[in-house]
Amino acid sequence: MAKNKKSGWEGAKRYFTKRAAEYNHSSSWVDDAALIEKMRELACVGNQANVLDLAVGTGKVSEALHNRVKYVVGLDICEEMIQRARGCADKIILAPAERLPFKNNVFNACLCRQGLQFMDLEYVISEIRRVLKPGGRVVLCHLTAYGVGDKEETFFIQKLRNPARKNFFLPDDFLHLLENKAFGEIEAVEYFTRESVNQWIANSCINENVKTRIREIYENSSGDFKKTHNLQFKEGDIFDTMKMLLVKAVKRI
Repeated sequence: MAKNKKSGWEGAKRYFTKRAAEYNHSSSWVDDAALIEKMRELACVGNQANVLDLAVGTGKVSEALHNRVKYVVGLDICEEMIQRARGCADKIILAPAERLPFKNNVFNACLCRQGLQFMDLEYVISEIRRVLKPGGRVVLCHLTAYGVGDKEETFFIQKLRNPARKNFFLPDDFLHLLENKAFGEIEAVEYFTRESVNQWIANSCINENVKTRIREIYENSSGDFKKTHNLQFKEGDIFDTMKMLLVKAVKRI
């Protein structure tokens, strides 16, 4: 697991404050109903479940759960993002995931999509475990490299595209992290999302020089990277098949 030590809460808040208005159109996975439904299936929550949506963002995951479970709480550190999530959850709280403002053993499930990359992982996973009921489930969904073969190019592109990013993941990182925090019944599911790079880097937090640099990295990437990511260069755009990993685990009693 690679880390960028320069990032922190304030950096992430500034980043998403600038991106809030454009966020829902930044990637195809943001509004991917099949991806969100897979997360809901892995969470295995019924109509009596209390659910926590960490890094709620604009509320897409909470919206899919709202009125299908007993209670959904969304949590985020960026006021401008959660303003767009109003109505998607029963309650939305402005707070860091490293310091969850909840009592012990209150949630049946906790879901987090694309949030751990900005967080202090050891604290967050411990906090998730604390607030889950015994036997409660955590479902994590994040972009990863395919493996060690493409990680250097993947991580470099991700770092340029997202300067607030703190963590960069290989698929096995989540399994080790959860095992170390006393979670069991761990299940990992691969998911692939086809992304327009032009859309992905239409990001107000990076300048045109950085966008040009990202395109150059794609164009000059290794043959193995091009093959693994099924890169396609078409009509001035680049299409990348990015890998996501969905991981489900159960809090051990």
